[in-house]
Amino acid sequence: MSPLLVAAIALITYGSRAAALAILPRPSGRLEVVLGRMPAPIFASLATLTLITEEGAPTGGPILVASLGALLVSPKRSLAVSLVGGIVGFAVGTLLF
Repeated sequence: MSPLLVAAIALITYGSRAAALAILPRPSGRLEVVLGRMPAPIFASLATLTLITEEGAPTGGPILVASLGALLVSPKRSLAVSLVGGIVGFAVGTLLF
């Protein structure tokens, strides 16, 4: 993956989020409650798939430690902080395994 592609993906991701925060009104009532609860289950389902190999066995040590690192910082409710936690966890897992 080229640095230009990564920059384009980041610009689209964060640009669309910033635009939504600036343009769209804040949801209210029940819709706000539903939207506030959705990201965690969606993230959990995606994260779970990365922890299991195609054969159904647990994945390797560095990935497990990376997921633990992201999980430890998840109460901050920040994607950037979770990514950093995962990267640090992966680096530690690589050193350990």
